[in-house]
Amino acid sequence: MANTGYKSFTLLERYYKDDDSSTGETKPNVVTDPDYIAPILDTTNCPPGARYYNTEQTKTIRKNSCSVGEIGTEVTLTAYVNQFVSDISVTDANNQAIAWLEENAQVYANNLGTCILNTPIISSGLSSDGMTINLSWIVPYDDVRITGYQLFRTNDLSSDNWTAYRSLNAPDVKSFSDNSLTPNTTYYYKVATRSAAGLSTSSNVTYQTTGNNSTGGSGGSGCFVEGTLITLPDGSKKAIEELHLDQLLLSAEIETLIDTNNASELYKWSSDSLLEKRITSPITKLTQKDAYKTIIVNDGLLEATPTHLQLIQRDDFWRFIALGDIQAGDNLYTINNEIIPVTSVAINLEKRRIFPLTLNPFHTYFANGILTHNYKEEENPNP
Repeated sequence: MANTGYKSFTLLERYYKDDDSSTGETKPNVVTDPDYIAPILDTTNCPPGARYYNTEQTKTIRKNSCSVGEIGTEVTLTAYVNQFVSDISVTDANNQAIAWLEENAQVYANNLGTCILNTPIISSGLSSDGMTINLSWIVPYDDVRITGYQLFRTNDLSSDNWTAYRSLNAPDVKSFSDNSLTPNTTYYYKVATRSAAGLSTSSNVTYQTTGNNSTGGSGGSGCFVEGTLITLPDGSKKAIEELHLDQLLLSAEIETLIDTNNASELYKWSSDSLLEKRITSPITKLTQKDAYKTIIVNDGLLEATPTHLQLIQRDDFWRFIALGDIQAGDNLYTINNEIIPVTSVAINLEKRRIFPLTLNPFHTYFANGILTHNYKEEENPNP
């Protein structure tokens, strides 16, 4: 061990007071002896060796003792400056700190971390012929324990009689296309994660109603109803039925989103933040038709067909879902950069005039002051 600069004494020797001569008696110098002499600083005879201290080191690790369907929060353990010392080098002191972190960080995280729900979020869309339901889902937080997913299906939501419909045994497979369907039938779906501990709490419920297969189906157009106010680049608003081809609309370019009319790509996108900049985009296609089922959000703030693609925030993540999957408690994004909650959702089965429109190259716009998307399924070429 390197010198510390202190001189210590192994033995105590007894001397006569009158002439300072030794009596010849010695004894060990131990701290329990009343005559114990503590080490004294003597840098002349005991020059101290070099001492090296660690710099701050940290290790961040996730709590791993949560139940299935939950994910632990991340916790950081810190080895503070000068917590470890070495007579070899700073690197050696740092290695001591790192070894200590490796040994203790997981226990520290399990004691101080918390568990949060990590249930999937599922959405769906209907193919243009009305006879394939395309499902996709996300899991808010990555979890290495997930080994796959269990998809459930039912035709009768009131009975809560769910069938374990498909087992997907790969954690990176987060979509499924169901074409084992009957025309003019409503199908409900939910999904749960699978791990060695079992199945998680199930996701939200999504549903679609198939079309009449003999006539080509009901199609999947997602469109707003007559009277919906669309925002123009100067901030003014015009009813959707008054718009015309090539008219510029106020649009928003969302950071991290590759804007597209590809529904499967849009369903895969999610973000825990929403950063956007305002741009303009022209209408390249505008038609009108009748719809016999629409979704009404917040007492008429939005009204569109169930397959209309809508931007929402759920469980702190922004993503696109079919309007038919929207729930009270979801959030919407306004033209004033505000986040407002969905407080009510209702289904209308009366006839409505709707106006499918397409923008290009950017596909977002503001309807009644809410940021939305122009995606709609391609129409059936053989009605």
